[in-house]
Amino acid sequence: MLTDVRMFAIELLRSYKKIFKYRDLEEITGLPAPALWRYINMKIIPSVERAKEIVNRLTLPSVINRIFENNIITVDGNIFNLSRIIYNVSILKIFSYLAFREFSGYGITAVATVEVDGIPIAVNVADALNAKLVIARRRPDVGIKNYYQTSYIARDPPAVINLFLPADSLNEGDRVLIVDDLLNTGRTSLALIKLIRMANAEPVGIFSILAIGKKWKYALEKAVKKIYVIKQVNVDEQS
Repeated sequence: MLTDVRMFAIELLRSYKKIFKYRDLEEITGLPAPALWRYINMKIIPSVERAKEIVNRLTLPSVINRIFENNIITVDGNIFNLSRIIYNVSILKIFSYLAFREFSGYGITAVATVEVDGIPIAVNVADALNAKLVIARRRPDVGIKNYYQTSYIARDPPAVINLFLPADSLNEGDRVLIVDDLLNTGRTSLALIKLIRMANAEPVGIFSILAIGKKWKYALEKAVKKIYVIKQVNVDEQS
């Protein structure tokens, strides 16, 4: 990912323009639409100080929360559908910047996730951190012989879930960021942590779009150095 804050600002503005109108961006940034248009289309490049201000304003919690308000679907108050987020490239780019901001100082060499819904955000975060992408699957791929394998019990619906990680996907000493779209009980992340340790790699952190309740925190807070959740929802845990 680009490390120049001026280009960060432009890329963020471009992503926001695809989900917000110019009048929204005027309100958020305090800049007039003509100036925003010139930045977005790279007719001019913002100064370093202006770029920092733009980035700071675009990543305020109140602004990020507007993305969730417009794109999250809830059912009965406890079921969350994130499809509008996890398959929106512009939103994923914005969120991957947050991952870069929070974990760029941790020496991350690999980003790991579990299929399926965690893959889109993990791809973007891996690109942002210039790290390789590692995917644990629920059944082994044809043609790959050596795996690390573990299992955990899911409760909704009740089932034993097997996870397989190709043995050559991680190197000894890799520093791994676990990425997921949603944290609830933390069981999936714990299983992935176990696989990472089997490979003699280090699970450094966890990055998630949404976290529900507190069970995940009790399960995971001592397993990694840092956990960053974009949005926390406090509801009664269902599983």
